[in-house]
Amino acid sequence: MLNVKITAENNKVILDGLQQLGDNYKPAAMRAMERAAVGIYDYAYRWLSGAGGAGKKKRRDYIGFTKKRSGTDEHSLTGQVVEFRSYIDSGGYPVPRRAGHLRRMLDWLGPGQSKSGDAGAVTAGENEFLIFNTASYALAVFEGLGSSAKFGPRNALVDAFELFQHGGQIQQLIGEEVRKEINQA
Repeated sequence: MLNVKITAENNKVILDGLQQLGDNYKPAAMRAMERAAVGIYDYAYRWLSGAGGAGKKKRRDYIGFTKKRSGTDEHSLTGQVVEFRSYIDSGGYPVPRRAGHLRRMLDWLGPGQSKSGDAGAVTAGENEFLIFNTASYALAVFEGLGSSAKFGPRNALVDAFELFQHGGQIQQLIGEEVRKEINQA
């Protein structure tokens, strides 16, 4: 049985394991892995395609917090109240799309391909398909860090993979493509 290695880390998902196949079935497995990569990419793309912002109907009253004094210095924070609007259903999916940059930096690569973006260059190995996001703040959104901490983790890539892989779909695709190859021979 084919054992596909799947690695989901930070801002990428790696599909690997094609080296186990003989040369006769490798093209079939490559087609299946490409179908899987596109499927995972499609789910992640949808989850990064939220509305550009909440309208008046979704707004709550102002909520806020009080800045604390950091010392006795007269220039330290003054206990000022900071207010901001909170929105119903903030956090979760789909991730709101403000400028579309996070969604635009989502991509996938086939074996041996490479691409660069805000967060640096990404290269897929010889037998790998790679789904990734090179937006410089992708990790913060996916892991719920920094200004995204109030929303919690929203790792669109890992969640898209888990939804796509439900029921062993990647292995099923490989089985389908290998059977097609056998039937054509």
